[in-house]
Amino acid sequence: MFIPMIQVQKSMGMLAACLLIAACGGNHNARQVPQDTVTTASQSLLPDNNLLVPGKSVGFFLLGDADSTVIQELGKPDWGNAAMGKAVSVWYTDDEPDFPFSLFTSRDMGNDETARIKQIRVTSPRFKTVQSVGVGSSLRDISDTYPLQIVETYNQNGQTYTVYNANEGIAFEVDTAYTCVAVIVHDPDVHISSYAPLRPEPQSHR
Repeated sequence: MFIPMIQVQKSMGMLAACLLIAACGGNHNARQVPQDTVTTASQSLLPDNNLLVPGKSVGFFLLGDADSTVIQELGKPDWGNAAMGKAVSVWYTDDEPDFPFSLFTSRDMGNDETARIKQIRVTSPRFKTVQSVGVGSSLRDISDTYPLQIVETYNQNGQTYTVYNANEGIAFEVDTAYTCVAVIVHDPDVHISSYAPLRPEPQSHR
């Protein structure tokens, strides 16, 4: 059967146009979809430097890690006290000089001479749990999130503070206005009767 040349040319032109559109569409999807997937995956894997995880961590610092991980990040402590394999270290960082960051570490003398992190105390409001609980939270908001029990009351600079502990491995220091002024992350399996050593002495502020 004879097919006019002009019809052949039109058919070929339409076929080429369809292939071109399909190719462009395929390339567009190939570029965009994997990129979106990679971006989402990367974001989900990024650690949160401001996250409080009860019984586990504060930001990048993990309970059970060597204190050297903090020293590498923050430098030499601004204040400290040590005895019998136990130590308290306090930092006043340049970007948050009014919010001391404290560690309580201990060594398993004779078995493990590494000073390992047992408790971390923060006073900066930038640290929050996944429920947005942290310094600045009200006692009501905290108690709505965690079952609490009073473990200590102390006086400092003429003010009275109460320490509330939760079984998950987190404790909250609350002032007389029922506002959180400090958060302590600790091992939930270890009974801690007092958190006083983690509070820096007033003269330790540089």
